[in-house]
Amino acid sequence: MKKFILLTAFIFSLGLAACGDTTEENLGGEVKDNTESTENDATKETEEAATNDEKELNQLIVDNDNIKATLVKIVKKNDDVWGNTVEVVFDVTNKRKDSIEVQANSVSVDDMMVDETLLSMSQEVAPGKSAKATLTISEFEGYDFPAFEKNFEMTLHVFSWDDYDYTEDHPVKVEF
Repeated sequence: MKKFILLTAFIFSLGLAACGDTTEENLGGEVKDNTESTENDATKETEEAATNDEKELNQLIVDNDNIKATLVKIVKKNDDVWGNTVEVVFDVTNKRKDSIEVQANSVSVDDMMVDETLLSMSQEVAPGKSAKATLTISEFEGYDFPAFEKNFEMTLHVFSWDDYDYTEDHPVKVEF
């Protein structure tokens, strides 16, 4: 029985050894590792496929006793692998004594409403702190991805989980 277990373990270890990285030797005598060149080629292709278009805005949205919010920039990212995305970046400062939550409501691009499936934004900001709140609009199959040619509009919705009576809505509008 011990011989059978030992023989099985030996065969299993040979099978595992065969699963390792392989190298090829070309006629010039140099050893070439295929995994490194494949990774480098894939990285170069990904970098070439991804393009970014960034528009700096620094547009003040609101500055009151509760919050200060500035629309910093809109970044369009085109990627052949991951699809198109647009990031709308806000800088939000909480002037309250309780935490606030910042979200995007009623988002429209080029005078057309954007399906909520494509949207992602929810940022908590602690009292007296600042945070980057980013609205991400991602391309998904079966949904129309906006072109961002004429305008961008949304409502910056601010509320507190600690004080249910507190809520603020501020319009955001950008013309391209």
